[in-house]
Formats: sequence, C-alpha cells, structure tokens
Amino acid sequence: MFLFEMAPLRQLLMSRWIAGVIFSGAVLTTLLLWISERHHAEALQEIQFRQSVVNAAEDIQHRIEAYRQILKGVEQLYISSEHVSADEFKLYVNDFIERPGDASLSAIGFIKYINLQHPDTFKDLEMPIQKLLQERGNTFKGDEFAPIIYVEPRNDTNREVLFKNAFGHAAIRADLLTSGDGGQLVMATHSMIDDILPLQKHYVLHAPVYRGKLTDIPVHDRRRMLNGWVFLRFDVAVFLSEALHQTEQRHVHFDVFDQVKGKGQTPLYHSNDESQLHALKAIYGMSHVLGINGQEWSLRARSTPAFEATIDYGQANRIGILGIFLSMLLGGIAYFAVMRSQTQQALEKFNQEFNTSEQRWMLALESTGDGLWDWYVPESRIVYSDRWKGMLGFLPHEFDHQPGSWHTRIHEDDYPAAMAMLQQVLDGERDHYAMEYRMACKDGSWKWVYDRGMVFKRDDEGKSLRVLGTLADISKIKQSEEAIWQYANVDTLTGLPNRRMFFDRLDQQLRLVKNNNHKLAIIFLDLDRFKEVNDSQGHDQGDLLLKHAGQRLTQCIDENGLVARLGGDEFVLMLTDAHAAYVENIAQKVIDSLSTPFKLENSHAYVAASLGIAIFPDDASNKDDLMKRVDQAMYASKQKGGNCFTYFTPRMQEHAENRMLLSHDLHMAIKGQQFFLEYQPVVNLQTNAVLKAEALIRWQHPVKGIIPPMEFISIAEDTLLIVSIGDWVFKTAIQQCRTWRQSLHADFQVAINKSPVQFASEYKKQHDWLKEILSGNTERNMVVVEITERLLMDANSQVSERLALYQQAGVQVALDDFGTGYSSLSYLKKFPINYVKIDRSFVRELETSSEDEALCRAIIMMAHSLGMQVIAEGIESLRQLEILRDMGCDHGQGFYFSQPLRPDDFVNWVHQWQQHTVSQ
Repeated sequence: MFLFEMAPLRQLLMSRWIAGVIFSGAVLTTLLLWISERHHAEALQEIQFRQSVVNAAEDIQHRIEAYRQILKGVEQLYISSEHVSADEFKLYVNDFIERPGDASLSAIGFIKYINLQHPDTFKDLEMPIQKLLQERGNTFKGDEFAPIIYVEPRNDTNREVLFKNAFGHAAIRADLLTSGDGGQLVMATHSMIDDILPLQKHYVLHAPVYRGKLTDIPVHDRRRMLNGWVFLRFDVAVFLSEALHQTEQRHVHFDVFDQVKGKGQTPLYHSNDESQLHALKAIYGMSHVLGINGQEWSLRARSTPAFEATIDYGQANRIGILGIFLSMLLGGIAYFAVMRSQTQQALEKFNQEFNTSEQRWMLALESTGDGLWDWYVPESRIVYSDRWKGMLGFLPHEFDHQPGSWHTRIHEDDYPAAMAMLQQVLDGERDHYAMEYRMACKDGSWKWVYDRGMVFKRDDEGKSLRVLGTLADISKIKQSEEAIWQYANVDTLTGLPNRRMFFDRLDQQLRLVKNNNHKLAIIFLDLDRFKEVNDSQGHDQGDLLLKHAGQRLTQCIDENGLVARLGGDEFVLMLTDAHAAYVENIAQKVIDSLSTPFKLENSHAYVAASLGIAIFPDDASNKDDLMKRVDQAMYASKQKGGNCFTYFTPRMQEHAENRMLLSHDLHMAIKGQQFFLEYQPVVNLQTNAVLKAEALIRWQHPVKGIIPPMEFISIAEDTLLIVSIGDWVFKTAIQQCRTWRQSLHADFQVAINKSPVQFASEYKKQHDWLKEILSGNTERNMVVVEITERLLMDANSQVSERLALYQQAGVQVALDDFGTGYSSLSYLKKFPINYVKIDRSFVRELETSSEDEALCRAIIMMAHSLGMQVIAEGIESLRQLEILRDMGCDHGQGFYFSQPLRPDDFVNWVHQWQQHTVSQ
C-alpha cells in the first residue's frame, strides 16, 4: 500500500513539467533578487550623492567660517593695539591673502568710522583729516564719514576704492550701521567695486571694531565708541567654484541661488560643464538651504550621466548570473532530494552574504575622508579601515585589532577623559560620543584627532555589543587656532603678553586675590626719551630698543611676576607678592636695568623709565580703577623728572579729577568765549619808548572766576585744545595790534607765546600762523613769536624749518625764560633767535645777589655778541631798572611799569607813560 502511494509522488517529482516549474521559480527568484540588489546599489549611490551634497554644503560653511575667523583675527589686532599702522595691517593680513587655494578672496581692509563732531574718531589717523576728506574727490553729507583707509592687496581694483567714502553708497551705509549698532558681523551683497567689475558678483563681510570691549559698551554708546569695520570681500562665483570643485569632480552638477526676501532668488553659481547634463531629467536631485550669516542660499544639485554610470551593479549582475546557473542546476537535479537540500543550503549562504553590509557602509563612510573603525566588544576586536591606519603612518598590515593598541597611543594628558567617555558608552550610559585628543603616530610625532562613535548594537541588559565610529585628523585646525591665539595675545615685536592677554591674566589674579585676602602690585612704566631715539635713529632702531627693553624687564622678575607690553613704549609688571620691600626691589631693578645704555645696530641709546606703583585692593577695588591709579602714579614720576618710581596717593586722584573737570570746562570755554587777552607793556630801557606788548591769555570761568594760565595750559596741551586756543589768541592779538598801529605807533609789535604742541600740530596739518601772515592780511613785522628752551631741546628738522620760515617771513622769534632750562650757547647759534628774555628769577635778586648780576651781565653780553636783543622780565623796582639799563639791556617788562592790562586800560597807560617820560 505504501509503495503504491509513493510511486505517483515520485513520478510527479520526476516529471519534466515539475522541473520546469522549479526552474521557472528559481529564475523568478533570481530576477527578484537581481532587481532588489540593483535597487540597493542605487540606494547606496543616492546616499553617496546626498553625502556629497552635504559635504559640499559643509565646505561652503567651513570657508565662510574661515573668513569669519580671519575677520575675528583682524578685529583682535585692533582691540589689542591702540593704533594699527598701514604696514602692521599689511603684515598681518598678507598670510591670509597669499594662502594657496583661496582665489576668491579679493580684499581685506579697514573702514574707518569718522564723526566730525567727535575728534576721538579721527585723532589716530595717519593722514590728516582734511586731506582725507579731499582724497579722490570724496563727497559726504552730515558729520559721519566712512573712508576705506586700508585695503590689501594693493592691486588696481583695490586702489580705486582706497580712501573712498563707504557711506556714499546707501546700501553699504545701511549694512555698516547695522553691523556697528548691532555689534554683529553682517554679510553685504553690495561692494564698492560693483561699478568697476559689473560682471563679477562680490559679497562683503563687515565686522565692527570698537575702542574697547563690546561687552563693556552699552548699546546706546556703540556708535560713539565705534572705531570702524574690518571687511573681507570675495568673488562669490570663484568662492563657490573652489568650495564645490571636489564634489563636481565626482560628476555632480550644482546651481546656487541667493534667496532674497521679497525679491525672489538671485543666481550665484552654475556648474560650467553643460555637456555632462541630462537631456531630460537626472536620477538624483537634492536641494539644500544654507544659512549664511543671516542670508539663505539654495544649493541645488543634480546627478550627471557620468555619476549615474558609476552605480555598482556588479553584485546584482553576479546574483543574476549565479541565479541563472542555480536555476539550471536545480532544473537538472530536480529529481534528487539530496540536491534540493544542497541548493537550499547554498541559497541560505548566499542570503547571509548578501545581508552582510560591512564593506558597503565602510565604502560609503570613507568617502568623507575620515578613518573608520568597527569595535566588536565581546570579542575585544576592532576592525580599522586602511585610511584610519594611514592617518597614523601605518601600513594596512602593521596594526593589530586589539583595543589596547589604539588606546595606549592616546596622550597621557587626554587619556583619562577619553577612557571615561568610552566606558560610559560600553556601560550603556551613552548612545554616542565625540571628543578631541592627541594620538601618537608611528614616527613618534603627535597628531590631534576628532573621534566620533555610536552604539550599533546592544545586548538585553543595554550594554554595547558593537560600536562604530570615525577618526578625523584636525591637526591643521589646531595649528590655525594656535596661530590666531598668538596673534591675539602676544606682542609680535617683543614676544611679551600684549594688552589683551595682560588684562585676562589680571582678571584671573584679581579673583584669586579677593578669594584669598591677598594683595597684588602693578608697576606701570613709560620709557623716558624714547621719542628722541625714534626721531634721531629711526623707527627700526626704536623697535630694536623696545625688544631689548622687554628682555631686560623679563630678567627683573621671578615666578611671582608677569611682564607685558601695552603698546608703544609702555610696559606693565604684575606682581603677586605685594610686600613693600619686594615691590621696591623689583622697581629699582627695572630702573637700574633700563638706565644702562642700549646697544643698537650702529650706536648706543640712553633712556630711562618713569614708574608708577599701585596696590590692589589698597588703592582700588576693581581693574579699571587700579590701572587709572597706577597711570597717575607714573605721571607723577614723569613730573619729577623720570628715572624714579612713585606710589599712588589719594592726592593724585584728586589732581586727576580736577584736571578732568578743567579739561571738560576748557571745551565749554572755547565755545562760550570765556577767554580774553591782557597786554603787558615792553619798554625800551634806553629810550623809554613802548613799541611792544606781550599778549597774555586769561580765563574767566563762570563759577571759579579767573583761572591762571599755569593751571590750564598744560591741560590744553595734553588735550590738543592748545591749538584752537592758540589760533584764537593769534587772531585776536593781531587784530588788536592793527588797531594800535593806527592809534599808538606804526611799528607797534605784539608778542605771542607758542607751545611746542602747536609746532607739532602745524607740521601735521600743514597750516599755521605763517600761512596767515604770508597771505598778505598781516604786516610781516607785526608779530614776535615767543618759544621755550624745551622746544629747542626736542627740536627736529620740522621745528628748524619752521623757525627758518618765520625768519624769512619777517616774523621775529624770542627765547623765553632763558637760563631756567638746559641753556646752551649752541641753541642760540643753531636757531634764528631775535630776542633773549632773561627769566624773572634772575632779576628778582639782582639788587642783592652778585651771582645773579654777573649772570644777567653775561647773558646780555653773549646775546649782543650774537646780534640779539635782550628783554628782562619781572622788573619790580627802580633799582633793578637802573642796573639793567647800565648793563645795556635793551627792553624790560614787569610790575614796575605795569601789570597786564585790558586793551582800553593799556592805551590809557601808554598815554600816561608818555606824559610821564616827557615830564622827566
């Protein structure tokens, strides 16, 4: 019965049609597998396509970020320096401009913000403000002006915009004010060269620079504290071409648009190779929106036939061929049950191989350029990609699969944190991680890497069974960060900490001092006579002296101190040991060290130092007040003659506050016309004639009354208000002298005191009293300019030239207070001097002091031998007058004749004096 029932079944199984059914089923299965594998290959290709687009978008972002870092570096340069010259600016930005692989960057520059109502906004200009306003025919409205004062490189295009007013372009002005008022970086779609290169699209990044830290400036004061903007201009098409070039080489076509709100989209870039585009429609396409500094760029990518031709159908084809072969094999052995079992096993093995995707995901991830690793935790085995090994200098066969071989190469300082992070992942506390650390390469060098990993599979208890990750080389990024840090924190000339780094360290130490109830000392110093070295030997020798000075200062301190250069010839020492004996010992070391001659290239230089000392918290409760106090103490050392140190005292603060109030009142005095002139007669001692008068300024303060000149002239010189005051004195005195030439005498002269600061100002702005005299409005012999010995001591070629021009124009020059300073016969021989004025201190004791009498006689004889006349100041008695007259002194002035008088009183006095002289 059993045999009978099995026979039909066996016959059925042995029939041809069942073999055909089996063959057809196998072929159909093969077809499905082939189609599935093709879809899988296309999916992998799509992943690569999308990853390429994402990478391209990241490249664009990275390049924009690199430009932001460049602007940040230039911004830090301005914050860390009180003034940045054109040469310093060029030296700083040249490395960025000349770096390879960045042809899109067309300019880095600085736009200066100028408000004509606020001189602080243009006092640090290298070019006089009037000349800058006239440069290239600039036109402007109102008081605000924004010239481009620095731009690199200096090619023809950039020279066209140099010194042009950026506020002259409405859109650019709006972008700049948005940046400056908002304290933010702004990317503008307009540039100053749009009219020069209309066929090229340039975008500009603007970053504001303030005179101080942004965090310390209230929002409403940002415009007032604005120094200007650093900007970076780049060619958008070239920029995108460079960013997308690597991806385009993979046969991906890009179109980039700027999504302008309310204006649609503006095309920015279009891949050039049109021959590679599809005639109809690409298989792969993707749009990606990039946020670029407040703007949206649409990145649209399409695959090309060349890209689609790289789809790997090899596995699918192998499956198809193998499936056909198996189908034929199954049809041939359909009658044998054993062969059915073997076929089933072969198919299961094939499916297992098919489901293994290790090689595929490694191929996809390695296209990013990172090294890959796959950690099989239970087996304590890690599979590394060849790129991972090559990153550390190993060949594919030179690195084993043990986790310890990797982890022991982590730097000892980074090892604890790295192992703690990995352990959290293994214990199931984290799903993924990302960290930076240093790894030892095969050659022993260290390399910064960025390690990212994620858990791929866990057990039932949540512990990791398989972890996948990537390793990226970030050494160049770290090197760039270090270079930027150096530029921002270290003085490039001396190698000392700069202003920014010093104040960061000071903030740290002040917090420690407050917490530990300790004290901290600050020594602030300025080099005396350093300007003489710069003027006489050149700035390169001055820089060499500053470098040597920094080295000497470093040798004066120990581990309890820090030396920094704040700028120019100003240095500061921070001492964490504030005991008086220690601080004074360091201060004396500094004075002794800096007073030793400096050996320069071809000569020696002699300088000294004025030191100020302030103690925290005794003298100040915060950083800003502490630096003000130590600056006041240093200024006190300057007033003592330098080469000494002075502790801060409360009287210095009172003096500084009074100076600040007077400085403010001086501004109001100029606008409020609170000044007036008095005139002291100068009498010819031989004829008693009065043909000269000295103009003396007086300040009628509305609250304090009359303020003597000795209290406000020095303040006016420090704030440069002396220039405006001096011009007013000149014009007023000249106008009065014209009147007296008509009413008193045709040859009447007025003597006007002139500050050394006015001489320096004249040279810079190429405009002075000489121009007024030569214009023909003033008789050339009407004015006598009185100068001091200090001007001659500090004189350079410009002062000599100015005095010579005065002489040629008929303007006479008097040397005031002769004998009180470093009097030298060489001054009288070297410079064109007409009068020597004997100081009142020598005339005062003339009746009782034989020394003063001999000195006055010597001065008169010396002056006469050189063809000069002598004026004696401070004559208060008849006996003094007679002695001077007997010595042959030419002129005299003082209270014996008259005190300074108002113009009307002066005229009355002259008439009375003439009547008195006639009656004698």
